Amino acid sequence: MVGKFTPYAILAIVTALAFWRDAPYASLPFLAFMTSWYTIRIWLTDSTPLDVSEERDATRERLLAAAVGFGMIILPLFALATPVLDFAAYSATSAQSVLGGVCALAGLFVFFRSHADLGSFWSAHLELREGHALVTTGIYSRMRHPMYTAIFLITIAQALLLANWVAGPAGLVIFALLYVVRVGPEERMMAERFGAEWEGYASRTPRLLPRLRD
Repeated sequence: MVGKFTPYAILAIVTALAFWRDAPYASLPFLAFMTSWYTIRIWLTDSTPLDVSEERDATRERLLAAAVGFGMIILPLFALATPVLDFAAYSATSAQSVLGGVCALAGLFVFFRSHADLGSFWSAHLELREGHALVTTGIYSRMRHPMYTAIFLITIAQALLLANWVAGPAGLVIFALLYVVRVGPEERMMAERFGAEWEGYASRTPRLLPRLRD
């Protein structure tokens, strides 16, 4: 329980430091957005996960996950709390901030729906769980990788809301690399596990953009 509240304490400390030192890109919307994103993940993955029945490319997966965590969490918080990256600060426009807010809200909604509909089959790595079923309902009836869509929106929001040329786009750049490296192996794993069921689903459901008509 204590561990789950540690990120909230870190976010509170970073917020205090950012505004105490008058960080040029200190953004309450960005920090609120980070808090919401973490809360959704903790809330919807709080139950004991199913045992892993198959795992692929474990070392690569953990390196990719660590890199994404660095770009989306560690580097932005470091930029806000310390002056090291202030040299890369710039003034965001109002339009940029509004667009960032829209992307943040859209990303959080898709993130929530993805977790809620996937349930206990979610994994941060390239894994299948015991009794793994192919989820094709809810948001997964519209696109087959809504979690990736959500994180693309979240990292775009980061790039727009955090007005720093280094820390802002870091999450988007690193996550795009993860996506390119992972999506092919992930879909091959699903095809091998679910066969014709996956092939039919993939043929009628786009990867990232929602299918608008039934």
